[in-house]
Amino acid sequence: MIKQFFSISIILIFVACASQPRIESDRDSEYDLSAYKSFKINKPELTTSPSQIGLNPILMQRVERAIKSSLEAKGLKESQEADMIVRFFIGTNREVDRSTDIGSRGFYNDRYWDSRNQRILKVDKDEIAIRFHDKKTDDVIWYAFSRFNRSLKMRDQAAINSLIEKAVLNF
Repeated sequence: MIKQFFSISIILIFVACASQPRIESDRDSEYDLSAYKSFKINKPELTTSPSQIGLNPILMQRVERAIKSSLEAKGLKESQEADMIVRFFIGTNREVDRSTDIGSRGFYNDRYWDSRNQRILKVDKDEIAIRFHDKKTDDVIWYAFSRFNRSLKMRDQAAINSLIEKAVLNF
């Protein structure tokens, strides 16, 4: 009995600590979101500029498919004459993480000697922004933003679907 309780407790701790992407969303209260019945997705154009060389076009296709399926699950229909335009943007934010390896310290000829090693790690964090625009005014009526760690899971359509479903949940 105690072993089962301990095992379940450990599993619950791991599940609670699993990090999910934080999704921020906002809406313009001047627009009635329930009035929108159709959508059209305008995916971003990739250019040959150095800043876009690292963008994965297959990831963009996965995101587009996920947005389409999430909105259709909410009862909206894709149409070329839509009343709402969906635009999404994917970017990569490169962060520098420094770690210090504390080695031996001592004095050498009345001077302080320090042999700490510093390592600099580059961490890529992907970002996604989804914007829903009113077709007539081109105003943003709803917005969602999330940062997520690049991983092999993002090469899986199911993982992208899960992220987008969570993002569109509050629409």
